[in-house]
Amino acid sequence: MKLIYERDLTPMKLTSLSGVRQNDATVALAKRLGISRQRMRKILIEKCDLMTLENLGPRYDAAEIQARSDEIGDALSLHHLSTAAGILSKERADHYRALAGEKDVEISDILQAILEEIS
Repeated sequence: MKLIYERDLTPMKLTSLSGVRQNDATVALAKRLGISRQRMRKILIEKCDLMTLENLGPRYDAAEIQARSDEIGDALSLHHLSTAAGILSKERADHYRALAGEKDVEISDILQAILEEIS
């Protein structure tokens, strides 16, 4: 017997990401990270619950507002990955923010580390 909470929700998550606002947010996240939409969809499906994916559009918009006043957070997409998608914990976001404040650390290297962590 297979109970509902044991079901694979991947098809439902993919359907959710096909919505207009969800797709726009997925494309925007992918562009920020320099990856394809398909790879971003895969990450979101693996890391997010269905409720988060359903509300990804408005959550992304809220992250955009937060990012406007946070140069480092915007450059690293910290608000987008933690607040909007919930795939990066606040502690890890703070860790990457601290790394960005160090000398001799390139933003692109930090972005690559973030991408490796969430993939």
